[in-house]
Amino acid sequence: MKLAIVDDNEIEQEIILNAYHKESGISLEIQSFSDGDSFLNAYKSGNYDLIFMDIFLKNLNGIDIVRKIRQSDLKVLIVFLTMSSDHIFEAAPLHFFDYILKPFEYKQIFHVLNDARQILPQSKNELSFEYRNINVHFPLSKIQYIYSNNHDVIIHTTIGSQLFRLPFYSITQNLDDPRFLQCNRGILLNMDYIKAMEADYFEMTDSKCFPIKTKGRKQIREQYIQYHFLKLEEE
Repeated sequence: MKLAIVDDNEIEQEIILNAYHKESGISLEIQSFSDGDSFLNAYKSGNYDLIFMDIFLKNLNGIDIVRKIRQSDLKVLIVFLTMSSDHIFEAAPLHFFDYILKPFEYKQIFHVLNDARQILPQSKNELSFEYRNINVHFPLSKIQYIYSNNHDVIIHTTIGSQLFRLPFYSITQNLDDPRFLQCNRGILLNMDYIKAMEADYFEMTDSKCFPIKTKGRKQIREQYIQYHFLKLEEE
């Protein structure tokens, strides 16, 4: 889930969002802005799933900022954070997702994020990243494995492979999904496509094999076994 915080006291929100990430295990991409001008200069339609917007900011206020956003983006979820309820009727035509009064409790933010996840299922079902000014998306269920080769990263899916000249971590750092297992440096496997686990390697359903690193091999093998054990329990 991609989030923006537009608040002159964004540190508190970042602490809460990081706590949510640790508790839920859901990956959050967070960008913070202390004023409206810097946010609007960086903003592009589709950059974020949800924006936490303070109403009382320097120069521009949060309602004016959202009015500008709504000219090009009707989908992004807006959560106003403010000290006063006086502006709720002014904000209503902008179709905000929530309106939270400060000081707020962390549970309120958790509740908003949980609700947002219910209407943003794509945020946890896709691998997304930017490549040469293009937003790239891969359904996680279709990715079989990802691996680095020199300066390239190959993403192999059920319909073939695509190559990207990017660092491995820049593609995989936000991929926080229990079905993916890093068995070695620069190798990430979708465990749903592992056909067999041998002593020192995994064989995929397309017969490609990947080595299991020596250090931490026991833990990697246990992670794979535990994943499939839990899947059997769910069936």
